[in-house]
Parts: sequence; C-alpha cells; structure tokens
Amino acid sequence: MVIANVAGEGGQVGWQRRWRRTARRVVGALKRRFGALASWLRDPALAEVPVSAAMLSRVDTVSAHAPLADVARLFVAGRVAELPVVDRGRVVGVVTRDGLAAALARSGPEASVGVAPRQTVITVAPSDSLGDVLARLRARPDAIALVVDHGAPVGVLTEERLAAYLDSLAA
Repeated sequence: MVIANVAGEGGQVGWQRRWRRTARRVVGALKRRFGALASWLRDPALAEVPVSAAMLSRVDTVSAHAPLADVARLFVAGRVAELPVVDRGRVVGVVTRDGLAAALARSGPEASVGVAPRQTVITVAPSDSLGDVLARLRARPDAIALVVDHGAPVGVLTEERLAAYLDSLAA
C-alpha cells in the first residue's frame, strides 16, 4: 500500500514538475521577447521613427449597423485581427475577433456590430513618432492606435504589430 501511495504521488508530482518546467520555458521565452521590446522602447532613436513605418496599412472599416455575420466574413476573408467601426463617418471604436465572437454568441449573426464590445481607440497621425504613440498605448493597455490621415483611417498599430516590426529590424 505504501508503494501505491508513493507511485500515485509520484505521478502527480511528475505532472507538476512537467507543468512547472513548461511554464518556466514559456516565461523565459516571454522575458526574452519582451526584454528585446523593452530595450527598443528605451532607445531614443525610436522617437525618430514615424508610425507609418510600423503600422498595418491595410484597413477595412465596418458600419456600426453592419450585421455580425458580414463582419465575420470580413475577418475570415481579410485575415485581419481588428476592424474600425464607423458611425456617420466617424470612428467609434474597433471590434476585434474576440469581441465579434462574444457578440455572435450573445446576440446571433443578424445583430449589428454595434452590440459587439469595442476596443478603445487612440487616433494618431502617420507622422507621429512611435515613441509618443507607445507611451499613449502603455497608458491605455486595452487601446488600439488607429492611424488617420485627412479624416480617413489609413493604418492600425497594436503592440503585436509593433513587436513584429521590431523583430524585423533585429533580424
């Protein structure tokens, strides 16, 4: 009986060890990735880089009255992660894939995108510096920077997009 208890506990301890080892690897990878990002963010040269260099430049928009099913098709067809929501010519928010999924589950495909949760939008110009925009994004971690030129959305900048841009510079 003692042997069965030890073996049973050993199985559980073995699982916990594997989980801890995997968690340490994931945390280490995140530290390396965000460590590189942090060093770039402290680099004063980043203040000289315009947002237009790092932004995702293909921007589709959706009306606040568009059915969720149509918005879902745009996400699938365009391989985008977020879509600016426009009401009467003005950007009122950004809907993400997660927000769309929540709205579909709650309200169904015929409901308008207006019922979907929206990300906070920070409006920036293409010529604004990455350093300034990053400071604004850090102050509002749930926000997405929407790049607007002459009143029209021309780009999107998220932390993920910025990380991809910085990775491309490091390569």
